[in-house]
Amino acid sequence: MRRNRAATVVGGCWGWSDSVLQIWSAWVCVLALCVACIPGMASAQVPRIQGQGAAASAMSNAFAAQADDPSALHYNPAGMTQLQGLQLMAGAMISGGTTNFTSPAGVTATGDRNGSAAWPPPAHTYITANLKDLGLTALGDLSAGIGLTVPFGSLTRWPNDGPFKTATTFSTLPLLDIKPTLAYKATENLSLGLGADIYTFSGLVGEGHIEKQSVWPGGLGIPTGSKVELSGKDTAAGFNVSLLYTALRNENGKPLANIGIVYRSQATLHLSGALLANGATVSDARATLVLPQVITGAIAIWPVRTNEREWKLEMDVDYVGWKSIRNLDLTLANGVTIA
Repeated sequence: MRRNRAATVVGGCWGWSDSVLQIWSAWVCVLALCVACIPGMASAQVPRIQGQGAAASAMSNAFAAQADDPSALHYNPAGMTQLQGLQLMAGAMISGGTTNFTSPAGVTATGDRNGSAAWPPPAHTYITANLKDLGLTALGDLSAGIGLTVPFGSLTRWPNDGPFKTATTFSTLPLLDIKPTLAYKATENLSLGLGADIYTFSGLVGEGHIEKQSVWPGGLGIPTGSKVELSGKDTAAGFNVSLLYTALRNENGKPLANIGIVYRSQATLHLSGALLANGATVSDARATLVLPQVITGAIAIWPVRTNEREWKLEMDVDYVGWKSIRNLDLTLANGVTIA
């Protein structure tokens, strides 16, 4: 049983069009910051980082059918056609607190983020451009964008004398997702998105590779009790397709009912790295990490949407194919496999 006690903050977003500064976006960021600062209980999950935009996080990520700020590039790329001119959004999620473990026998352990907060914090940056607004009318209603997110995994530290010290005392997955994306407005009510997800590691972010540390139980000629470290990195690519359909509009042309669908493909990282013991290289090593496919369906309904007031109901259903991650068995250069 694991329980997380953590406070998260998402912020730092802004945007502009060719002529109008979007003041409202700053207020959205402030509101999201205030709401996110309220501490609470969260159940543990396989490490997928949800908060990739201030407004979307404040709506518990039920944003795929609205997708009307630059974080659409992550939540529903088809929504980029709603954005005007050139826009930028950037932010970070401050994740801290502790994770408490209790075994069936009552043995306990407390983990943290390698300190009071994870560093560097998971972050996101989006740049979108409405090409028609920028004078490229020959391509029709086409929008382009590029994003950079940390989608899977931050870091966790456990005691060196804890109940599972031979399994893990530290783990980190500072994976980057580079997202070149296009969106096309096929009709007044239907937009389509197509993009790539290029997963890679960089020494500019955290350890620059996937890493797991533990206390060695013995074997392979490594002294029992040694501090061992497994690491590896690779680059892999996937793709995403999306649509945003507006079923109903008000007299001012604003949506009253939207449907959003997003599919993000599976990608496979063939990690290559090393096994170290007390800082010395023991062997080259390799492993396979499968990043799961993600399917999202969402609806947004505005029962009231006038110039004076606005009420919105939004819901999304998210499927993540975690079953594709069967193991992270490590194979050494001599053919020995470490489970």
